[in-house]
Amino acid sequence: MLTVSEVTKTFGGLTAVDDVSFTLESEELVGLIGPNGAGKTTLFNAINGISPPDAGTVRFDGTSITGLKPNQICHRGLVRTFQIVRTFNESTVLENVLTGAVFGSGADRSIPEAREHARKFVSFVGLEEFEGTDARHLTMAQRKHVELARGLAADPKLLMLDEIGSGLTPQEIDELTATIVRIRDELGISVLWIEHVVEAIMGNTDRVLVLNEGSLIAEGTPAEIQENDRVAQAYLGDSE
Repeated sequence: MLTVSEVTKTFGGLTAVDDVSFTLESEELVGLIGPNGAGKTTLFNAINGISPPDAGTVRFDGTSITGLKPNQICHRGLVRTFQIVRTFNESTVLENVLTGAVFGSGADRSIPEAREHARKFVSFVGLEEFEGTDARHLTMAQRKHVELARGLAADPKLLMLDEIGSGLTPQEIDELTATIVRIRDELGISVLWIEHVVEAIMGNTDRVLVLNEGSLIAEGTPAEIQENDRVAQAYLGDSE
């Protein structure tokens, strides 16, 4: 579904992403981990068009999307969230999710059709009782679920999540993680997930990619990554 080939992104003299290549298959749940400053968000930005790569290519669903604008990429079915919650706080939960159905999706829907489409995902994330509530009245965890619903309303084939668990309690992270797993299992949507809560990644993903200083230093199953000495030294902490 997604093929990233030799992608490099530089800012002045700094190479933030250095010759990174990987693939992601249909209905796969893949974690992306690494220390702060490793280049994870920059890689996301290069993939979804916010900051196109200086070298390399990105192919999605068999077609090159390198150099396309973020809205064009989104309409093709590659949708992302951001580290900082970006709900429209003076709008209701349903109105927030409706923006994904209207502007994020490439589908041609009337407003009533889009509203019903959005309502389906408000229910999917468990916020139907808050449908008419302004987002500013929600908890941080609930607003994170609004962002998930808004992304789902954009009809993604691949959902890219950038540290969506940031700022949440362990129980809230568990609840959010359960929703992410359901997105793959029940909706058949692939997920690429940046997260600093390593336990969530290791316990729920099919594969894990590890970035360090802009380079992809390891990829494999969670068990393989946990046994990788290079990853232990760079990120997880060497016990010796």
